[in-house]
Amino acid sequence: MNKKIYIKIGILLVFGLCICSGCSAQQGGKYTIKDLDNLAEIKIYSAENNEHIKTISDEEQLYQYNQCSLFFDNSDIEDRQDELKKDLEETKEQYYLVSYKYPVARFGGKELEQNTTITLYENTNIIKMTVAEESIKAFSIPEEFLTFYYELSEEEMNFYRSLVE
Repeated sequence: MNKKIYIKIGILLVFGLCICSGCSAQQGGKYTIKDLDNLAEIKIYSAENNEHIKTISDEEQLYQYNQCSLFFDNSDIEDRQDELKKDLEETKEQYYLVSYKYPVARFGGKELEQNTTITLYENTNIIKMTVAEESIKAFSIPEEFLTFYYELSEEEMNFYRSLVE
């Protein structure tokens, strides 16, 4: 009698594995949430009047955006923050690129959470990236420690500007 129970349990487990693998094979998406680093969408706003310009949810563009953001030069980030911030004092803000991520919790609210805001400025390759306070769950951090300035290459700036078009 014990052998029959073990055989039935084994058959059920194999059947369950077949069902699960069938579901994952049919997803057909080009990128996974892990590939996109949980990035769900990007909303672009005009800095002049805070008008919503467009929302990007195309996986290819999200992947490229994420890859571009990963390669910010962090080697001298602390040393140059004041210098880059000072260079932006006379410069006019042009666009805000606000990225949203999927919530970490599986249950409960399914509303997207703001992750970062990248501010593009006119006639410069310097950007300001502000990490959203709500994206850090463990404790509260003042905004001054969540704002970073980066000087980007012409290619990277062209990519960010192409998202607006």
